[in-house]
Amino acid sequence: MPYVNMQMVAKPRSRSKPAPKPRAPRRYAAAARAESMQETRDALLAAAGSLFAEQGLDAPSLDAICARAGRTRGAFYVHFQDRDALIDAVLEHTGQRFLDAVIAPGDAPGGLALTVQRFIDAMLRGEYPLTQEDGVKPHQLLDACARSPRIRRRYLALIATTLERVGALIASGQRSNAVRSDVDATVIAHVLLATVIGAQTMLELKVPLDVAALAAAVMTLLLAR
Repeated sequence: MPYVNMQMVAKPRSRSKPAPKPRAPRRYAAAARAESMQETRDALLAAAGSLFAEQGLDAPSLDAICARAGRTRGAFYVHFQDRDALIDAVLEHTGQRFLDAVIAPGDAPGGLALTVQRFIDAMLRGEYPLTQEDGVKPHQLLDACARSPRIRRRYLALIATTLERVGALIASGQRSNAVRSDVDATVIAHVLLATVIGAQTMLELKVPLDVAALAAAVMTLLLAR
């Protein structure tokens, strides 16, 4: 039997494989992607909104909007089909936020008077989107509505929301005998909105207009005696 030196026989070394890195659950990765996409959309909306407020609806280019948002054109087209889609989203965001800030809850005591005062204060502070010095002008919005059915639908939806919420305030005031009840609440809501649209047009045309005095006169006509 041949001699075998057991000390000379090298045992093969077993190479240990590194432990696999734990993978984040798919739902966490999906949530992170969704959060990143929402941040990008929010940044584009904020950039567009600020540029529209500074330069009007027509002047800001897509490149300028993307630059201010810190995003690329490719990122823009992930979220918006075109410039009109962006305007539609900004109109919805800005319009709803303004309505929520100005219109009092339907059951708030003195809700109509409070809403009118909030609106006047917003105009005087330069916070009403359609009467800002260098911002979006009423004729620009109407031009956009004439050009784009999508933007027109959005503007009409905001008008319908305004009429509904203001009409509810008026009806509440009529039930509490704070607002005259000999005129239908819906009709009064239309009168108020028509007054606002007329006032913003007059302001764009530089017609001298005391907004606070106009509001006081309207409230005198509406409040119950």
